[in-house]
Amino acid sequence: MEEPYAVEEGVFKAPLILPESLEHRRSWFESVMIRAQRRIIGFAERHSWKNLTLKSFFDHAEIYDTKKGFDRALTMVSGIAGPVEFPITYSAALENRVLMAVSPELYAQNYPEGVERNSYEKLLAHEMAHRLHIRILGGNENAMGPTWFFEGFAIYAADQFAGISPRPNSTEIQSIITGAGRMSYRKYGDVFRCFAQKASVKEMVEHAAEEDFLTWLRNIKEE
Repeated sequence: MEEPYAVEEGVFKAPLILPESLEHRRSWFESVMIRAQRRIIGFAERHSWKNLTLKSFFDHAEIYDTKKGFDRALTMVSGIAGPVEFPITYSAALENRVLMAVSPELYAQNYPEGVERNSYEKLLAHEMAHRLHIRILGGNENAMGPTWFFEGFAIYAADQFAGISPRPNSTEIQSIITGAGRMSYRKYGDVFRCFAQKASVKEMVEHAAEEDFLTWLRNIKEE
């Protein structure tokens, strides 16, 4: 398989594997992959992290026209033993330098909450944002912080759900940052944006792995 090559600084064209049903849309998928990379570069540049985008985040991409096909391939790429059915809303991933996603139609069908302008481009950018986050941390995935934070970071970086939800109140924020298990990605984004108005994203990333992170955030919020 060919290696990704730069088409502009930090933007790479990588091999794309499509099912026969989507082959006629190859040029569209390639353009979306380019735009998703540009989206992350723009975010990184605004926060002085552009140097971390100069190497491609993935070696190739795979798009699936069935959820079962996506789940099966993700299981194999991730090295998970045995068949796994991921949640119906789980629509994309970037594992072991392979960018994977279901088709835009499946994404909209399985996760209607995620549909917005440029939503598929943002979906791919979200997965690249996770990899950018890890690069910021020098490869230490354990320092990404709680689920709401690292998912909120990716949502913020990809500009998902921007300007859609009302600002959460203090009770809602408390529920999200202390809650167990996964919750609405839209709410993760809302809470992250609230804190991003009080502290820089860089500061939050630096504090996220600390034991007193929630205390630090509450103090920032109260200022």
